[in-house]
Amino acid sequence: MAYDLDFHEEGDLILHIKKFFLHPSSWNEAENQIPITLSWRKYKFSPQNRTKIPTSSGVYAFVVIPEFDNCFETKYLFYAGKTNRTLRERYAEYLRERAGKGKPRNKVFKMFKQYDGYLHFFFSEIENSNDVDSCEDCLLNTFVPHVNVQIAKAKIKPELQYIYESA
Repeated sequence: MAYDLDFHEEGDLILHIKKFFLHPSSWNEAENQIPITLSWRKYKFSPQNRTKIPTSSGVYAFVVIPEFDNCFETKYLFYAGKTNRTLRERYAEYLRERAGKGKPRNKVFKMFKQYDGYLHFFFSEIENSNDVDSCEDCLLNTFVPHVNVQIAKAKIKPELQYIYESA
């Protein structure tokens, strides 16, 4: 049998190569430590779970969790955000965005399409809006999730601005 390449399969595989910012110094920086105690919960991202999401403000994250038998749990943080409205409202907006309604953001839409069924919505309720903002900043500045485009530290630290566009 002669050697051959399936370019469609190769293209599909390349679409699933992702970069992650794994920088221990950022995890340990005092300014990146979340200033309050958070109680995280999670649900698989699906329309059926919308009513389980609370009607309070808070921070949230989209995390891909592969389902693989007989192996340790592996998690990939793709996106982190905040809402000063309700987490349920924000969740519903993401469901609409996943369906292609409104003006979907390309990176977010790709995340929904590529990892449908493996995407989980992690969240923590926070009452104080100042705490919501500072907790989101800590998450973004610490992990620099590759789907997020607005990261406070990247605005002032040029080394972070284009880390996912470089080789």
